Formats: sequence, structure tokens, C-alpha cells
Amino acid sequence: MRIHTLLGLAGTVTGTAAPLAAQGFEGVVTWEVSEGKTTMTQQYKGSKVRMEMSQGGQEGVMLMDHGAGSMTMLMPQQKMYMTMDMKGMSGMPHDEDRTPPKLTATGKTETIAGHTCEVYRVAEEAGKPETMEMCVAKGMGYFMMGQSPMGGGGPLGNLAKVGSNPEYAKLYKDGFFPLRMSRLEGGTAKVVLLAKTIEAKSLDASLFTVPAGFTEMKMGGGRP
Repeated sequence: MRIHTLLGLAGTVTGTAAPLAAQGFEGVVTWEVSEGKTTMTQQYKGSKVRMEMSQGGQEGVMLMDHGAGSMTMLMPQQKMYMTMDMKGMSGMPHDEDRTPPKLTATGKTETIAGHTCEVYRVAEEAGKPETMEMCVAKGMGYFMMGQSPMGGGGPLGNLAKVGSNPEYAKLYKDGFFPLRMSRLEGGTAKVVLLAKTIEAKSLDASLFTVPAGFTEMKMGGGRP
């Protein structure tokens, strides 16, 4: 299973399957991706997320605004940025046809980065074996954002279907923030995403905006 599939599973339900009353999280979370091959830092503030990734000496920054339904990629070395309307992209036919996977509570809990989380097993398709496991924290709001490139319709399928599903509405009512995601291989859980540190603190709004002096790049590589 690809890492973007795992991230999308946790990101699609924001503001749809769960009431907005679920408490959000403001602060910084650092992650280990694919057993240390990649590091990722996420900063959360309201409906906005700043994600920074580093792999093989290469760095990338994404700004996600769930309220606006947009995602902006920053290219610091070139001082350029590209913004995408994820609301328009999330309604593509292949997302509409998908149905939510089955999540099964194992009754187990873990403590990760100082937070208690509940372990779930996931079967992406009805009648098929479980393919992943995640340990989910409540009361921290929602991982990623519903209109992120990894969210969209994602493996949870049509958002209306998810929101009208009482089982999912109950599951997400107190927030849904996976602190560990693992791929199941031969009955063994192989960690692909793990929270290393969680720091709750107030963040400056400027972290979630395009820096001054950056030039917009349009789709296809052209400038405006």
C-alpha cells in the first residue's frame, strides 16, 4: 500500500463524517516515514496545515487550507509556488465510485509520543483481507485535511456516503488523528508512518501563507 493511500484514509473525513465540535490541535507534529527513510513535520492551526518533508537532501513544503479547499506547493530554492483547487479535484469520477473501507477496533491501546491511541485494522475492500493497521488518538482533531492532495475523495470514497454512515459518524465524532500507520504483511504490521514528537503551542499565521517575494507558477510550468 502506498503512503499517500494511508494518509488519504485519515484525511478525507474532516468536517464531513464528524461534527466540527471535535477539538482541534494547534502545534507541531514530527513524523518518521517508511522506517526513517523520510522525515515529515506538520504544523496545525485551525483549518490550515503546513507540511515539510525531507528525503535524500531534498526538501518540500505544502500549505493546505481546508476552509478554502486549496493546497499550495512552495519551491523555496526557486522562490516560486503553485496553488491547486482541491475542491474541484476531489469530485473526480473515480472518487465518487469508491465506498468506505471497513475499520475494526481491536480493543488494544498504545502510547505514542505521550498520547494514548486506539488500534484499528482496516480492510480497503469489502470481503478482502485487512491491509493496514492504525493507532488513532481522539481529541486532537483530524490528521491532514479533507482537501489535501492525499485526501480528496481518497480510499474513503464519496464524502457524502461517509458522512451519512452512522458507523463512521460515531467513529469520527471525537476526532481522528492516527499516530501510527502500519502496512500488514503476512500478519505482521510494518510501520510506515510514526509520530515521534507532538508539541502543542500557538503558531504564527504567517507560517501558513506564501512568503513575500515568491512568484506563482501555473500548471504546466508556466508563469502568469
